[in-house]
Amino acid sequence: MGGALAIGLSAAGYTVENLFYRSVLHDELLGDAALATAARKIEEAGRVGSDIVLITTSDTQVETAIRTFAPLLKSTAVVLHTSGSLSSVALAAAAENGNPTGSMHPLVSVSSPAIGAARFKGAFFCIEGDEAAIMASEEIVRSLGGRPFSIATNFKPLYHASAVLASGHVVALFQAARETLTACGVDAGFAHEVLLPLVESTIKNLSEQSPEAALTGPFARADFGTIERHLDAFERAAMERHERIYLELGSIALELAERSNAPHSELEQIRERIKLALAPAK
Repeated sequence: MGGALAIGLSAAGYTVENLFYRSVLHDELLGDAALATAARKIEEAGRVGSDIVLITTSDTQVETAIRTFAPLLKSTAVVLHTSGSLSSVALAAAAENGNPTGSMHPLVSVSSPAIGAARFKGAFFCIEGDEAAIMASEEIVRSLGGRPFSIATNFKPLYHASAVLASGHVVALFQAARETLTACGVDAGFAHEVLLPLVESTIKNLSEQSPEAALTGPFARADFGTIERHLDAFERAAMERHERIYLELGSIALELAERSNAPHSELEQIRERIKLALAPAK
């Protein structure tokens, strides 16, 4: 993340004065003369005169990092971190010195500095913190071609849980679907190939429609018979965990179907069946 922001901000006209790193600097940064010159080991850190300081460590290291750097910063420097789950409260050591503090989290997957820098354009960034920190964050995000939005500080963990559901858990759900198809005797690689276009078409639908309009399948049409056959199939295959995933998500799908005016009596029949299937065994 730090490398991606360094590349992106440098390209946007910002001067990266210091690029502190803990272990090894990524090769993509060494190829940029200005960034390579700014790079130095964290142990070499001295007085930092920058107007904006970004903490881009892992979540577990944010508070340690700011305790190290807070005494080295000028009191007017805006301090931001890029953690998704932590709020600006994690920068208390800087706030105690009078620094404006905030967080600026890009809703995009960053796998390398160059790829990350390219993906900032058009990406949403969640920002929160002091007024001065929010203003600085908004300016940075717009310079990167991104789109900022703000939430209250106390909602930061819940915001990040939403991001995990929309990203990491989608991958986990895809794996559950792939395992369900391989239980039919299909090769795992081929199952991946078969299911991926279906996922892509669903994402395409979501880009053009509301969730209730994009929903398809037996829950959307309140098809009790098909759902019952699915549950029987899960049980015959001894796929209890996959069946539970199917049922829990099915409960949410029923809410979407109800908004689309699916038949009420059939929806209630499916709800009762889900409640029965999820009830703990006595």
